[in-house]
Amino acid sequence: MKLHLVYGTETGTAEMLCDDMKIAIEDRVDCAVVDMDMIAPSSLDGDTFYVMVVSTTGSGDVPAGAEEFYETLTNEKPDLGHVRFAMFGLGDRTFGDTFAQGSEKVMNAMLACKAQMVGERAIFDAAGTAMPEEVAVPWIGELVSKLETA
Repeated sequence: MKLHLVYGTETGTAEMLCDDMKIAIEDRVDCAVVDMDMIAPSSLDGDTFYVMVVSTTGSGDVPAGAEEFYETLTNEKPDLGHVRFAMFGLGDRTFGDTFAQGSEKVMNAMLACKAQMVGERAIFDAAGTAMPEEVAVPWIGELVSKLETA
């Protein structure tokens, strides 16, 4: 199985988290870490499973590192019916209604382009006591297990 951890980040947390996730699963899958703004939605292929790791900035906005990808999804609406993905969001619950909306916006744009989401969106809350990798590493391990048996 080929899996890409695709990050959209403002401060680098999503990228570092993808690196941690890769280390946790690279002995089980062919895995790469990819900057979301370095790929076009139209380049996503059906042979790769995509794990999107997206932070939130401002008032529930997508981070700078995901803006171009997100705008392409919403403006061009490419047909991504062949694409399977999962979503992991980063946010801070103290921001109330805008908590983790960066990942929610990218997720909804992917779904609007007919991409197939596997599982529920996972969310890390920076206002909690856990570190991001304490939430993301077990989550990605469980996701890979599900994909291996599917």
